[in-house]
Amino acid sequence: MSQRSLKAELSEQRLSQNLYTAQCVKEGELEAAKQMSIPLYEVMQVAGETLFDWIQTHFDHQTNILVAVGTGNNGGDGYVAASLLLADGYRVSLASVDPARQLSGDALLAQQSWLANGGEVADIRLVDTEHFELIVDGLLGTGLSGAVSSSYQSVIQRINQSSAHKLSIDIPSGLDANTGVTLGACVNADTTITFVGIKTGLVTGNGKQRCGNLIFKQLNIGESFAHLMKARARLIEYADFAPLAPRPLDSHKGNNGKLLCIGGNNGMAGAIRMTAEAAMRTGAGLVKVYCHANSTSSIVQGRPEIMASSENLLQMLEWADCIVFGPGLGQTSWSQETFNQLFSYLIHQDKPLIIDADGLNLLSHQLHALNLSYLIMSPHSAEAARLLDTSIENVEDDRYAAATKLVENYGGNCILKGAGSIVHSQVATYVCANGNPGMSTAGMGDVLSGVLGSLAAQGMTAPEASLFGTCIHSAAADLVADNFGQRGMIASDLFDYLRQLVNRK
Repeated sequence: MSQRSLKAELSEQRLSQNLYTAQCVKEGELEAAKQMSIPLYEVMQVAGETLFDWIQTHFDHQTNILVAVGTGNNGGDGYVAASLLLADGYRVSLASVDPARQLSGDALLAQQSWLANGGEVADIRLVDTEHFELIVDGLLGTGLSGAVSSSYQSVIQRINQSSAHKLSIDIPSGLDANTGVTLGACVNADTTITFVGIKTGLVTGNGKQRCGNLIFKQLNIGESFAHLMKARARLIEYADFAPLAPRPLDSHKGNNGKLLCIGGNNGMAGAIRMTAEAAMRTGAGLVKVYCHANSTSSIVQGRPEIMASSENLLQMLEWADCIVFGPGLGQTSWSQETFNQLFSYLIHQDKPLIIDADGLNLLSHQLHALNLSYLIMSPHSAEAARLLDTSIENVEDDRYAAATKLVENYGGNCILKGAGSIVHSQVATYVCANGNPGMSTAGMGDVLSGVLGSLAAQGMTAPEASLFGTCIHSAAADLVADNFGQRGMIASDLFDYLRQLVNRK
């Protein structure tokens, strides 16, 4: 398969899409087909044709293809695709986990068509998966809720061990469609083509990893479905945003945002320094840092535009339009005293607050909402677990629920960082499509805090800054990866690209 053609295909997709629960897709598919007077078997045939078209584009007729099917409608899609491949002269085999089981409904019709065209149904337990260059995974669909049975687990393990390209139908078998959690065992797909509506579990956390390259196809009922059903969330990327408005010709530093960054405990100056510089590169007019006395000199060294002090916190709070709190803060007595001073001030002066890192860890000891009109929290899973008094595993088991609970408990807006960062406010939920594994390195969250603070100081609302800031931060990291690779990426590599992206015309 041509990597170039695959990347081109992905770049042409419109990734800003609604996200739905599995039950919503199931109900909406039935209703949309009914309203359009389209038999569901016809929808299955279109799904099979879509799979066939993708395979035809990426693999030649000499490819050894295995279509692995279960007993449900995902298997029915596989039967349709296999029939089309066979008719077109491909070297295709089809195997089932339970070949003797009597199918029903549309899956039975698809199976009968395959058999009538000369196809055979092998027992997948007897098939050598290493013989194939492409394995089409149609074993299990979105209806799976409990753990994968032992018979399916062994098949999934063999598929994963194969060197073949793995194409999953609608969802990788064994994945929870709503949360992206692996249900005992899950196919590690290289490509997933999902139909009708994108399922919430495919775009965040473990689900994003398991899906590989995700492709969305509406089929012949997609537009009707989209009008009928309410989305759970929305997938969004930096390219979906309009360029920022140009600044007035008579603008000056004072009206481009005054940001105060609080953190940088003894020995932790680097974190708050990156926050401050990220804020400047994203357009903040003036940036000050309040830090530990032993950190001031290293923060301003090489970046004299940053003003750093260990004194007069109250005066600096009065000066600021917006506050970033937490990067490099630590959890010492100095950290706690700084926390107390800040929140005593915010009781009487309601200013925009972005809180991250150890600011969140100290916040986790609070038992009530902050009651701030402008609040953005940006935890990773461990910080979210502390805030919710639960485990990291529980957070990752349902990232949507965790983000929702954080906003319920503390108010404001939450960015739950990770693969497919979730941006949740009291009115909407989004998942960021930008980002890459190279971002798993020290300081990335500190840079994000600076971006968020800069946008807030420049006048964006909290939902706007949360969403745009998350996407532009991740898009900058994608540009670094495109130019230099993912391994070896460091947080400060993003600065030049942030500057480039905020000046996009």
